[in-house]
Amino acid sequence: MIETALVDLIDRATAECAEQQRADLHNRLRQIRTRVLDPTQLVLVVGESGQGKSALVNALVNAPVCASGDDVTTVVPTLVRYADEPTALLLEHEPTHGPAALDRTPVPVEQVREHLDRALANGRPVTRGEVGIPRAVLKNGLALMDTPGVGSVSSSLTATTLAVVAEADALLMVSDATQELTTNELAFLKQATALCPNVALVQPKIDRTPHWRKVVEVNRKHLHNAGIAAKIFPVSAAIRMRAMQAKDSNLNAESGFPPLLEYLQTELAGKHEQFTRRLVAHNVSEALSQVNDALKTELAAQNPRTAAQTLVELETAQRRAEDLRRVSNRWQKALNDGIAELYTDIEFDFRERSWAILHEVNEIFETADPLEVWDDFRDWLTDRLLDAISETFQWLEARQAQLAEVVAEEMRAEHDAIVPQLVDIQPPNPLDEVPEPKLPSRSEYKRFDQFLTGLRGSYGGVLMFGMITSFGLGLGLLNVVSISAGVLLGLKSLDEEKDSRLRRRQTEVKTAVQRHVEQVIFHVNREAKTAIRTVHRTLHTHFMQITENAQAEISRVIQEIKRNAERSAVDRDQRAREIRQKLEELTALRRKATMLTQNRITAA
Repeated sequence: MIETALVDLIDRATAECAEQQRADLHNRLRQIRTRVLDPTQLVLVVGESGQGKSALVNALVNAPVCASGDDVTTVVPTLVRYADEPTALLLEHEPTHGPAALDRTPVPVEQVREHLDRALANGRPVTRGEVGIPRAVLKNGLALMDTPGVGSVSSSLTATTLAVVAEADALLMVSDATQELTTNELAFLKQATALCPNVALVQPKIDRTPHWRKVVEVNRKHLHNAGIAAKIFPVSAAIRMRAMQAKDSNLNAESGFPPLLEYLQTELAGKHEQFTRRLVAHNVSEALSQVNDALKTELAAQNPRTAAQTLVELETAQRRAEDLRRVSNRWQKALNDGIAELYTDIEFDFRERSWAILHEVNEIFETADPLEVWDDFRDWLTDRLLDAISETFQWLEARQAQLAEVVAEEMRAEHDAIVPQLVDIQPPNPLDEVPEPKLPSRSEYKRFDQFLTGLRGSYGGVLMFGMITSFGLGLGLLNVVSISAGVLLGLKSLDEEKDSRLRRRQTEVKTAVQRHVEQVIFHVNREAKTAIRTVHRTLHTHFMQITENAQAEISRVIQEIKRNAERSAVDRDQRAREIRQKLEELTALRRKATMLTQNRITAA
């Protein structure tokens, strides 16, 4: 039997794929083997959602076997085959009996859609629906399968459709005549024809546009440019159904379905063996070609290498190692120089901000009395210092990112270096460690001290003017003049003492604030140096890891070159002979697969 020869060919090709560890090709050929043993001639109706696939199937068999409409989407495949009496089944996976076990549930033909929707809503693992009806177009073993939509709408539905493409004898690609083939449709056709080469393009809905002939011609060019050999059938399912109801042959001819039915009945129906040959030939040849190409690549790598080739590769690898060392020196110098500049710039930046604060302090205490403004001044000084610290460390964070980019740019001359993920630098709060500035001791001028100062100043005035008036005017020591003069001189002495004490307080406060700011500068510089050292370690570790990986890779390449040079030529020749023998066997298998399309293969 011809099936025996085909199965034997597929088994031998499958064994070759398994030997080369090509599980994808192995599984694909096993699907083809299943189809060879199935007498049903399966025709898939495929296309994007909303193109009229279900309506096309209904029109072909002249029965509403598939749910159709603008708001209806096919979710699982529906198979329509011949049966003496109308029947319908839902096929479900039975996980408890293995992955290949199926549970077949009979349902009324007219309620297939309702039962299917209910099963999916309940989470049942429905894989497909099957409908059997008595139709002449299906009597010779032809079976039509309505499939879920493909394209960009749902990748899962596309996968569902592609899963059964390899089992099909032919495809009817449905794309309505209102527009030309899309990029997604052409891409799917290329993908599908690699699995099933027998394809026809059906363009329904010609009753909805007067320009369908132009669209058909454009699509014919698209298919030709894409290298896809496919007949095109423009049809109208709506006109076909009206023609069947009215039994109007002229209207049926206008629907475009007679040529499509003739194609199914003459070119597809009853030609299962021919299409099976083509399907097996196409898939076996393609699988063996991929295995053949892989072996040829390995054979090219097995050719003995000349001493000159080895020397050139070794010199190239050594030059790369030298370039890597130069790059390593450059990026390390750039990193060290950048860190040194960062130390200097950050220290100067905060000192400059601190000097600006001290300058403002001096201006404040040129006129203000520390006793009156001390509480507000202390809060102001704390805020200004914290703002200065925050701004300095924000600048430090920006500078570390710039430095990382500079170092990465030095490495990019030889490697694809990426900037590491740097940790955010948090501004410190050294004010918790530095004592607050305080008012000078004994800075308050008490009233008793003011009284003594005034009394001391008035005493000299009373005595001096009392003696003058007593000798000159014969008045007593205490008189109006001497007392008035004493009061004036006492007030003057009090004002002078107050002013002197104010200047002394201002000077002492400026000195205290300066000492406080210097302590803050010391702590901030210490924290900044710690942060910069962390940046240095992070960048050095990151780029050194890249350098070490590159050095290890170059060392591996050099060692591999040396090992290849030292490898025995006898071993290479042995493997080369094995590959050549395997290539001859694959050529014989491919020749046998090619003979399938010429009807020259016979049962073993």
